[in-house]
Amino acid sequence: MNSNAQLNTFVDLIDDPDIRFRKFFEYNTKIEIDPKYSIEKYIRSGRQLIRMANVYYSEQDYFQAFILYSRFAVLYGQNLKTHPDYSKCNKTDVSEINRELNTVVFPKAEKLKIYIKDLFVTQAKEHRTQNEQKIFDNNEIDKNKDLQQNEQEQTNFENKLTDSVCNIEQSFKSKYNFRQIILPNDTIEKFLEKAFANTIHNVETCGILAGKLNHNKFFISHVVVPKQKGTSDTCSTENESELCQFIDQNDLITLGWIHTHPSQTAFLSSIDLHTHYGYQIMIPEAIAIVCAPSYNQNSIFILNEEGFKELSKCNLNGFHPHSKIPQLFDECDHVLKDNNMKINIIDLRMISNLSNI
Repeated sequence: MNSNAQLNTFVDLIDDPDIRFRKFFEYNTKIEIDPKYSIEKYIRSGRQLIRMANVYYSEQDYFQAFILYSRFAVLYGQNLKTHPDYSKCNKTDVSEINRELNTVVFPKAEKLKIYIKDLFVTQAKEHRTQNEQKIFDNNEIDKNKDLQQNEQEQTNFENKLTDSVCNIEQSFKSKYNFRQIILPNDTIEKFLEKAFANTIHNVETCGILAGKLNHNKFFISHVVVPKQKGTSDTCSTENESELCQFIDQNDLITLGWIHTHPSQTAFLSSIDLHTHYGYQIMIPEAIAIVCAPSYNQNSIFILNEEGFKELSKCNLNGFHPHSKIPQLFDECDHVLKDNNMKINIIDLRMISNLSNI
């Protein structure tokens, strides 16, 4: 799970800017195609990747913007062609990808590449100058005392460099270095109201969590309830094109999902695990909210490292056993509930034409 929350800019390689940039690029663009993730979902995720990159670019967060433009270029310019269903891609989608690559991604990525490489060169020069000054000063200082001072100065210098390229609030820390998600505090209550008719009949209900990226934080603003089919322990979306159309028309980013367990506790079933893998493979911070009204339980989960490893190798469908030790999912530590925000519930089950929204 490679998140964008904290950047590894390879400060330890500061004296060699060319190697530093190559390591930085390779680390942040290492992407493998998972054939279990449908080609259609890859296409849709690409649009959201561009949205996030454009936000970072407009906010002058050039490191994050470069990473996302570069990921798009590697994923959609090269790796996607290895997907077993690539030949079935809609020609319009392929044309859209090529247009984004040639008119947006390549020009901006190249411009940012020059900016970052120049910055690395400047930092290398500053580092060499600082070291030369240290050598000069050290001639007048006791060697043992000087060694301790140099180590502290080096640490301070590296911390300064890290701070200069990472747009992170130091007060917020996540176990997985995730970007923070801000969730309106009324989200679960409002969703359960929409799900009530199904809940009393022991039928699951699901919704998609969507929002915006702003200054390296995700703000969930919408729960989109798609047309769907549910049972007592499953729920599947229908007419996904309508759901995607709403997301795209409103320039939203899919940040996870929410669903009910009408007669069970709050946990992720094997089907839930595979469903959430599809969200989290593209945005590591994506969350799964599970509401268990019969037990008055509401939990927010993510797949952990063990979950990612196991699910990436699992090709089974339906309900099937997964490892319980170690557990494959954790409670989130990167979600902040905000009392000042209000969630928008969009119930596509009740809408025949999106133009009416």
